[in-house]
Amino acid sequence: MKPLMRRALFLAAGLVVLVTLGWSVRDFEALTASGDMVLLELAPADPRSLIQGDYMRLAYAVERQEIHLDAPAGTIILGLDERRIGRFRRLGSTVAHGPGETAFRVRRTASGDGVTVEPHSFLFQEGQADLYAKARYGIFRVDAGGRHLLVGLADADARKIEPR
Repeated sequence: MKPLMRRALFLAAGLVVLVTLGWSVRDFEALTASGDMVLLELAPADPRSLIQGDYMRLAYAVERQEIHLDAPAGTIILGLDERRIGRFRRLGSTVAHGPGETAFRVRRTASGDGVTVEPHSFLFQEGQADLYAKARYGIFRVDAGGRHLLVGLADADARKIEPR
C-alpha cells in the first residue's frame, strides 16, 4: 500500500472516531438538557475507594426488589411522587406509561432474580467526601424511552448536593 493511501485511510478512520464521539457527547448533552428529572433511592454501599480516588459506590433500592426480566436488558415503569422520587410499579412494555410514571432502562442481574441500574459510581472533587456522604438519592435525567443519565446526588430532602 502506498504511503499516501495509508495516510488517507488513517485520516478517514480518525475522522470516523471523532464524529462518533462528537455525536455521543451531543446525545448526552441533549438528554441532560431536556430529559425528565427522576430520583432513585440509594441503598447503602461502600463510600469510597482509596485506589480510584474520590468517588462513591452506588447501589439503588430498586435493585433489592425481585424484578424478573425475560431479556438481558429491559424497561421498568417507575411511579413518581410529588418530589419526583421513582418507585418500581411494573415491568415496561410497548404500552405508553400513565401520568406520574416514567420508563427506566435496566439490566437483568447475572442470577436473573433482579435488576441492576447503571452507573454504580459517582465521581466527585477531592475533599468533598463528607458532603456527599449524606446522599440518599441519585438524580437522573430520563428520556421518553427510559434512557437515563446520572447527573447528581440529592440529600434526604431530595435537594441536589452542590459542591462548595
